[in-house]
Amino acid sequence: MKPDSLLLSTALHTGRLILTPSDPHLAPDVDLLIEGLSRSGFLSAPLILENPQPGSGDRAFATGAGFLSLLTFAGCAVRIRDDVRGGRFSHIRIPAVSPHPRLMVGRNTRPPRCVGCRAPLSGWRALVEHWATHPHAGVQCPACGETRPPWLWDWKQQGGFGRAFVQIEEVFPGEAVPTPMFFEQLIRVSGIGWRHFYIQD
Repeated sequence: MKPDSLLLSTALHTGRLILTPSDPHLAPDVDLLIEGLSRSGFLSAPLILENPQPGSGDRAFATGAGFLSLLTFAGCAVRIRDDVRGGRFSHIRIPAVSPHPRLMVGRNTRPPRCVGCRAPLSGWRALVEHWATHPHAGVQCPACGETRPPWLWDWKQQGGFGRAFVQIEEVFPGEAVPTPMFFEQLIRVSGIGWRHFYIQD
């Protein structure tokens, strides 16, 4: 597919639904993933990113005809804004795969909880830069003393780690949920399990 001449604006962000492999160390072949999601109608025409980071490899796509059959939206009168000339609009971004699990968070992200004792990890934001440069760092729970990697803490659905992501833009947190059929499609095209969460810039 050749890039469309439409320009993708990054202004006025509402939020995003993010899908990533359940195991944050795994990453699918991105070209095969895009091909499979295009065949299912989830993706359509490629979009041109506004001010892309040089060498980032990030790609963006308009929503396809199967978009609404693969996501369940809350509310009885769902209206998807997919007109690229209308300011905010729904579209899909697929960033380049990273070499190590990286953390995706937003202004809505709350402290993760220890999966053992449920204590929150206060001050977690001060650790994010360290996690980015030390991909195998462990985090000790301040309450029970258990040490585990940051991706094994409970981030709820407000953040998470991964090497590969499918980002559905302009979706308010909790507004849309991937259907079982969508998860099955992702497993078929990638050979791995997936999960989802929501963030707001």
